Amino acid sequence: MANARRWAAILLFAGLTGCGGGQPPPTPAPTYAPAISPSALVGSWGLASYHLDVDRARTQKEAKAQCNKPYVIALGPNGGVMMHLADQSEPSELVLKGAAGGRTFVGPPGDPGGPDDREITDVDANSFTAIWVDPDNAQRYGKMVYERCGKAKSRPA
Repeated sequence: MANARRWAAILLFAGLTGCGGGQPPPTPAPTYAPAISPSALVGSWGLASYHLDVDRARTQKEAKAQCNKPYVIALGPNGGVMMHLADQSEPSELVLKGAAGGRTFVGPPGDPGGPDDREITDVDANSFTAIWVDPDNAQRYGKMVYERCGKAKSRPA
């Protein structure tokens, strides 16, 4: 009988503590603001890509030459930007996502750095670079350079 009472007390205690050993719930991951706003990406852009960093300067000139048929980034209905995902013929609304170290990603809603995301780098008012997170997409598409078409905006101080 004493054994039965002891087991009943153990089971009651385990039920009261939630069987979690009294441990607090895990702390949620910190959230970061993106380093740029969606409006910074809105506009008409010349677009070209490269794989080797030594080709960057030449590719920026090639991107600017593409302004006769620009890639247009519009503001999405929910505050994101309308851009194409890999292998998609129609643009989707993508969101800007901040990450540690001031990094910014653009992609579908979710954690930053997902497989359909691109990291936005080398940003100024007239240019930015997008690098695919997914290695297969990065290999196929390279580092994508966007050069603003039309009248250049002033560069931030």
